Amino acid sequence: MIQKPALTFLLAACLSAPAWAVDGEMLRDDSLRAGAAVGAATVGSAKKGSKVTILTRQGGWTQIRAGGKTGWVRLLSVRAGGTGGSGSLSDVAALTEKRDPNKVVATAGLRGLNEEELRKAQYDAGQMQQLESQAVSVEDARRFAAEGNLSAVKLAQLPAPKAKTTKIAPTA
Repeated sequence: MIQKPALTFLLAACLSAPAWAVDGEMLRDDSLRAGAAVGAATVGSAKKGSKVTILTRQGGWTQIRAGGKTGWVRLLSVRAGGTGGSGSLSDVAALTEKRDPNKVVATAGLRGLNEEELRKAQYDAGQMQQLESQAVSVEDARRFAAEGNLSAVKLAQLPAPKAKTTKIAPTA
């Protein structure tokens, strides 16, 4: 039987350090957020190349400890094993959860959104205006391409998809 002081010590030791912490490295500058959502309050920042501790993962977000602060960054902003820590496959596997292949959320151009966030999505006219303000004229695009020594390449048209035919069994 474990005595009360020993049990208290054991419990404190288990709670004081994350069980699945893995060393990592920031791949780009990102804001530390209070929750795993774009709208969550910013609690700090992590710079590209900085060493972090990866604590857990949730959807398209990773919880890290950086510069004495804990927060959430986008999944693609951080890489496990970047700090010379063990970086073993078992460490990385501890952060990945088993995925149900029948619950895949496929979106074009969107990362970091889970199924619930996609269901709750609403039209935001302000965000659309911000997006449209990023548009450039054809002339500006051509000038940019010329400055980067980019040139147009003509590609052959893809063949038209073949129509699917379904055979229907005759009825008696």
